[in-house]
Amino acid sequence: MKVFRYTILLCVLMLLFGADMKTKIMLINSSGTVEKYSVAQEEFKNAIPQPVIEIDLSKEKWKLSDIEDRLYDEYPDLIYCIGTKAYLIANKYVSEKKIIFSSIINWRRLPLTKNTYGVSNELHPGFQITLFRYIFPKVSKIGVLYSEEYNGQWIRKAKQDAAEMGVEIIGKAVGKSRFTLPTLKALLPEIEALWLISDPVVIPEKQTLLELFAESDAQKVPIFSYHPTFTEYGAALVVSVDNPTTGRQAAAIAMDVLNNAKVKEKVELPAGSHIILNLKKVKAYGLQYKEMALGSVNQLIE
Repeated sequence: MKVFRYTILLCVLMLLFGADMKTKIMLINSSGTVEKYSVAQEEFKNAIPQPVIEIDLSKEKWKLSDIEDRLYDEYPDLIYCIGTKAYLIANKYVSEKKIIFSSIINWRRLPLTKNTYGVSNELHPGFQITLFRYIFPKVSKIGVLYSEEYNGQWIRKAKQDAAEMGVEIIGKAVGKSRFTLPTLKALLPEIEALWLISDPVVIPEKQTLLELFAESDAQKVPIFSYHPTFTEYGAALVVSVDNPTTGRQAAAIAMDVLNNAKVKEKVELPAGSHIILNLKKVKAYGLQYKEMALGSVNQLIE
């Protein structure tokens, strides 16, 4: 009888206070002033069928103690973190909670737990190589600078995918940041294009990035890369993550986690992409491209 009475009481409480007994979702944005972060935030909220508690770390002069208090006061069931700063804060104070991240470069360097889920900021290498091959059918030797620590496994997968498409990936490992430029200079004569990937050892700071672009430009070797900003430095092709899709994808993961659905991959590859072709730079290098491939490009720079 006791069990029966407790069950009835629980049902009554759920009917009376159902809105308050919903799972609680929090969103922490490292900086709402960053467009890709704000886009992911809005798409996430639109895809979640309940109110979301929001914290924008750029809107107020947050002290860590204030954020800690807010996290413990709300104590959400799940937290969606956009950007590295947001993730590190959530992981520091409430790592026992379900945490989903996105918009983080080199996510493998993060302190992860069994409760961590996310959307990678790196697209599948096979997809990118297919795209390179489609737009530039004559390019068959592509160079990559990488560190074994962060991208050793990735480069092996990329080489395997490339070989199946008749493309050779020539990878050069960089052990320390000071070796980036010497390694690049040795690599450039061997390749037809440089594939610049996200790696904190290879590119520790903006100055190294600028020098890398300058050296490649001097040798007339086009750069394929992953961030739209790099077109300003002279990248010929940028294949980046589609930010609206990222927000919706994070929302789908959140709902699966909260509903205890089976999650195949704790960190998923991005489901959408955005392609920018710098036609001005392509023509300056005399790089042959397929005219019909331009229909698959989201943005042309002429």
